[in-house]
Amino acid sequence: MNEFNYKMDEICSELFIGEHYHERCANEFRKIGLRGFGRWCDCESKGDYCSRVALEKLLCDRLDYSPRINTAGIDKALTVQIGDLSALKSTLESWYNREADFITILNKAVELSRSVDISIYGALCELLEEVQTEKTRVKMLNKRLELKGYDGHDVGQVSKELHKYFEANPDDKTLDYNVG
Repeated sequence: MNEFNYKMDEICSELFIGEHYHERCANEFRKIGLRGFGRWCDCESKGDYCSRVALEKLLCDRLDYSPRINTAGIDKALTVQIGDLSALKSTLESWYNREADFITILNKAVELSRSVDISIYGALCELLEEVQTEKTRVKMLNKRLELKGYDGHDVGQVSKELHKYFEANPDDKTLDYNVG
């Protein structure tokens, strides 16, 4: 159980930091006029918070375990800066890498959870699917923006489409938007 508990601590810590990272990015995107990107990050922040709280409740109810949040990475999350359009590409790449690292952690936790509790296993599988979807959408968005070399007008149009989508679907975990 020690390894499993450590993975649960890691996951809850990642979700905690992710919540604050996305909240910060949302405001940074708004500062440079990319409200659609900001709206997406608002939804991701809320999703990370809700996922963490649900997982913590499940762990307490099923295993009498309360995860320990490691806040070591919170400073970096709270100081993200997106000062202009040139920072968008590196922000998307950083976001993609964060999700890829989180997938590695989740995969190990899913493996361990099968022999611990089926409800926790199911919750982790659902979370893993959401994170994989997010990673894929970030990659697709980056590829789409590269088609026009991160042209300001094009980025603005994409942001407009994202804003429309997330205004209409604020709790959508499937991320089924089309900016192509």
